[in-house]
Parts: sequence; C-alpha cells; structure tokens
Amino acid sequence: MTESFSHFAEFYDEFMVKLVDYPAWVEYVISIWDFFNIKPQIVLDLACGTGIPSIILLKKGYQVIGVDKSSEMLKIFRKKIAENEILKSKLLLIESDITNFTLDILVDACVSFYDSINYLLTEEDLEKCFSLVYKFLKKGGIFTFDMNTIFVLEKFWGNNTFVRESESLKTIWENRFDKKLNISTLYLKCYQKNNQESFLEVHKERGYEYKTIIKILKKTGFQKIKLFQHLTFLPARKNSLRIMVVALK
Repeated sequence: MTESFSHFAEFYDEFMVKLVDYPAWVEYVISIWDFFNIKPQIVLDLACGTGIPSIILLKKGYQVIGVDKSSEMLKIFRKKIAENEILKSKLLLIESDITNFTLDILVDACVSFYDSINYLLTEEDLEKCFSLVYKFLKKGGIFTFDMNTIFVLEKFWGNNTFVRESESLKTIWENRFDKKLNISTLYLKCYQKNNQESFLEVHKERGYEYKTIIKILKKTGFQKIKLFQHLTFLPARKNSLRIMVVALK
C-alpha cells in the first residue's frame, strides 16, 4: 500500500482529464472573481497536484504559487512546463502540507480544486488551513474552493465499487463510508497493463456540514461567505453533489 498520490501520480492526468472539465472549472472561478469585482494578479493554488488548473491560469497571465505535499505530483507539474520559460517565470512551487505552509508574499486570491479540502479530516486541520489562507491573502482577497458534500459521499460513493480504465491502467475504486464520522475511504487498486504490476492507494475524504465550514471560516477571520451549487451561482442545497465555497477577507 502506498501513500495517496504517490504511485498513482504517474497516471493521474490520464484519468482526471476525462473526469473533470478543468477549463470550465477555471472559468467558473474567474467568473466568481468577476462577480465580486476582484481582479487578482497572484493566485495561490492549494493542493495544486500535477498543475492542470494552475497551468490554465498561467496561460491566462496570472502568477501562480502552487502548494502540494506530494513530491511525485510536483515532479510531474515541473516536467510539464520545463521547456516553457515564460510559464516558469510566473510560477513558484512549494512542497508542503496545506495545513503547514508559509509564503514570503501576500496573494490576491487562493483557489483549491477538486475536493482537495475534503482530504482535511478534522476541524482542527480545516482551521489551520483556513488560518494560513487568511494570513497570506491581501485585504479584499478571495478564497474559493470546491468540496464534496456529505450527501454525495454517502449516497453516491457510499459502499460502492467502480471500475475505470485508461490506456495504461485498470483501476478498481472500492469505497467505504463511515456515517458516524462522515468519512469516505477509497481503496484504489491499480493494475498496469504493460507489465501487470499492481499497487494500492488509500484515500480518505470527509464531508462537512455547511454550518461547520462557515463557522470555521468566520473563526479564522473571513466574514463574507457564500456557498454555491458547483458551477452555478445558486445557493448550495443539502442534496448538492458538490459545492463551491467563496470567502472574502
């Protein structure tokens, strides 16, 4: 068994570009910035991974600081832009947990994509992360992040098993939901097609009550907070599958 996003990092993009319309997700975040009349120049991307959204932002002219604890994911990110001096000049990558990072400058906006915040399994870790974001945001800055809801973790992921394949990998996604803790545990079994080697990664995500998210954001200093149904400006509902949280400093 390997740590989350270690061995799977090599195959991450193969799967995610099929599952997620990243350009649309980035455009949605930009539309939120426009809605709140915020025009960021420097963007902090928490749990940036292999850099799919970050690179889209870089190509749009933003400066990006990416933070991720997976050296394997960051290695792939660096490789993608290794020969693009313009993008490299606008990017800073930091290998660190999103509950324990530091910056030398303040940023205009902070983003986190694809339920990365759900990987924080305690309210204490949420508070650590939110406190650091607040600390390194400029006054008037904006923090946007999407989250899986308790509803989707329980009703859709539940105790279900899914099989997904890419060109080089066959995977079995075996989910187990702990209703008491609202934690979904994914046993990701991967079989490489070229050499028949296999590996197992375990991923855990926690769903949070909306009131808990708002409470912790307010505790760390954020005051203007909105929860939307993802990819819309409609208020989040109890049975939303994914929400977008927006907090302004």
